[in-house]
Amino acid sequence: MVYRIKIIIIGEPGVGKTSLVKRFVSGRFTRDYRVSIGANLFVKELVLNSEIQVTIQIWDIAGQEKWVKMRHLYYKGAHGALVVGDATRGNTFKQLREFWHPDLKQFCGKIPSILVVNKVDLKPMISNSEVENIAQNIDVNETIFTSAKNGQNVEKAFHKIAEEIVVRKK
Repeated sequence: MVYRIKIIIIGEPGVGKTSLVKRFVSGRFTRDYRVSIGANLFVKELVLNSEIQVTIQIWDIAGQEKWVKMRHLYYKGAHGALVVGDATRGNTFKQLREFWHPDLKQFCGKIPSILVVNKVDLKPMISNSEVENIAQNIDVNETIFTSAKNGQNVEKAFHKIAEEIVVRKK
């Protein structure tokens, strides 16, 4: 059986959403920063637990405020979410609690979600206890610390959210 799932990746501009997706899909990291317009769509085939085939659609949602009225259209049909904060900018986690989590909940209900703490290859400006506090506040299934730059835990984050979704679909 092949599962087809839709994952959205959300968070403030510049937290590394597109870099995480590109690292996962192509194995590459690019230094150039380009603002996402609306949403970017990526597709990748996965094999979970050496037997479960998954076609994963990843919707990389633009973080800029000007897309706020369109964003819910991109959320439609999402089975899970990666909620991304930037370890070097503590305010991105405040925004996850104050804007992104309520927005996700309003338009998607209770879907599996993972807090991704990105840019851990740089000097963090948020403590682990603050991250734990945010994770509890936004009701995520798990927290994963990643670096799109060096690839740390990127595969793990996408595989974990896919597993969470497939378990619910079985």
